[in-house]
Amino acid sequence: MRNVFFDAVRAETDPMFDAAVVTASGVEAIKLPNGNDHNNCHSATKFFVAAMIGMLADEGKLSLGDKVTSFFAKDELPGNMDARWDYVTVAQTMQHKTGLEIIPFSVDDDNSYGMIRAAYGGDFLRALFSLPLQHEPGSTYRYSDMAYYLLCRVIERAGGLNAETYLRRKIANPIGWGQWGMSKTPDGTPVGGDGLYATAADMAKFAYVCALGGTYEGRTYLSAQYLAAMRENDFATTRFRDTDVWLKTGANGQGIAYSVLRPAGVAWHGYSENGGCKRNDRMFEAFVRFLDDRFGKL
Repeated sequence: MRNVFFDAVRAETDPMFDAAVVTASGVEAIKLPNGNDHNNCHSATKFFVAAMIGMLADEGKLSLGDKVTSFFAKDELPGNMDARWDYVTVAQTMQHKTGLEIIPFSVDDDNSYGMIRAAYGGDFLRALFSLPLQHEPGSTYRYSDMAYYLLCRVIERAGGLNAETYLRRKIANPIGWGQWGMSKTPDGTPVGGDGLYATAADMAKFAYVCALGGTYEGRTYLSAQYLAAMRENDFATTRFRDTDVWLKTGANGQGIAYSVLRPAGVAWHGYSENGGCKRNDRMFEAFVRFLDDRFGKL
């Protein structure tokens, strides 16, 4: 059967590594000659972190209104911490609305590691909470990888498991992922904002679960209510123009997406010099054409 999405992938002049679409018919996947077996999802990693927060919320182990500082002991926080950190919620952190204006370091940057080791003994949590907030929590959007590192720490405290272990038990093993892994900071915490290494096929499997409303083969991974909250509140999930496709992108042209009306999930990895925004747009357009071809136009 012709796959019009793969036609678009093969037509790209920027490097593409792998791509996959999952429907009720199964997994359709291709690996391009220059691709690794497993590739960095970059910021598409955030989609999975936000999903794990939702799983914990569904289990009653946290609330989206919980204050992020409430998950940590007083001696884990700096004594000179900006008092407004105590008002930052889990939801605001997923929305990149902590109140930070400028992120002076990134958790997936080796240069940052040296700075944090020198200033904080490698303690990323203390380094983050030592930053002053330039805006009131919830008031201002400023994109931040560090926000999703913080969410990984919240997952660990609320769920009692390292975020990578939680992902393995709640998503990867049940859904049948192959080999995968997550980049970690020196303290052993997954980076969160970046660094999930997986195949496009395995990523697309979970996107398909989301397309089905969170339940697949009798197992509920996420409640339909939380998936709706992800879409409505931009919890690492954005609508593609006025279509039925919801997505998360990653630096240099990675992507994961699903349709809310036509059950299909998609993912891909690649590299683009310009950050990948234009190429990702082409891929999302191609996914819509795939949906139109397989399911009919809306």
